[in-house]
Amino acid sequence: MSHLAVVTSGMRGDEDRDSAIGRCSYSSTLTDDSDVDDGDDECIVGDLGWYHPYIDRHAAEALLIANGCEGTYLLRQSGNHPGHLTLTVRTSHAVQHFDVRVEGEVFHFGLGTFLNLKEFAEHFDQMPVVGGESGILTQLKYPYPRDVMEPGLYESIRLHTEFSEEAAAGLTEERAVRNSQLSIATKSGYMTKQGAVRKNWKTRWFTLRNNELKYFKKRGDEKPIRTIDLNHVESIATDATKGKKNCFRLVLPGRTYFIYTSTPNEMEDWIEMIRWRKRMSPGAAGKVATG
Repeated sequence: MSHLAVVTSGMRGDEDRDSAIGRCSYSSTLTDDSDVDDGDDECIVGDLGWYHPYIDRHAAEALLIANGCEGTYLLRQSGNHPGHLTLTVRTSHAVQHFDVRVEGEVFHFGLGTFLNLKEFAEHFDQMPVVGGESGILTQLKYPYPRDVMEPGLYESIRLHTEFSEEAAAGLTEERAVRNSQLSIATKSGYMTKQGAVRKNWKTRWFTLRNNELKYFKKRGDEKPIRTIDLNHVESIATDATKGKKNCFRLVLPGRTYFIYTSTPNEMEDWIEMIRWRKRMSPGAAGKVATG
């Protein structure tokens, strides 16, 4: 069931807006290639950079839980009301959904009526506040971009729509997400890495989940040899200095990891996935370097 939206205009300075976007690496409201100007009312909802036409309720929840932070939001097609839209919002203890009614070029959201898409988009530029039935207000700060390079497969999306009850019971948000059996954009497999001291090469089982890259002595081990926090990764790129095919380097403060895979495609998949997870981490300072 969609929540009642209580929408008010946000108050912020341009500096605050810029710094917020920089921290979460989210795009602007309208796509750069849209033809919208001050006199154009013919734009379509697809011109919104945070409109996701091909995801449903569960995928939207999964995206925002796995990759967003409080105040992250996206727009999608309504699953219950054809022709209308739904705004999905990550709040402090839940993912909530708000109806957006569309009548021709007019958008109805909360208590507001917007005569065209441009007015609707400008409303979100002001970082409005929404409130659900719980009465908790959330400021809409971070539009989740459609054009981010996302993996094409979302695995095992099995989650409760909201985990506010678990939070109220004393569980942390991290524990609540874990209890929902959420597994999004994960990757695992054997790769070979160079040791830090002896510089010999050993094959290890690697897993990438959330914002952590772990490697184990073998598949099935419960305790990893090491866990790499992707927030600390300074750059990732292919590497030809070690004489190994399909090799890439992962640069962190104090250490550079050299890792190679069995095929070029596997190497590119790992690099792309690590870059994506790094870029979408709410704790990241910005996009990861590629060189």
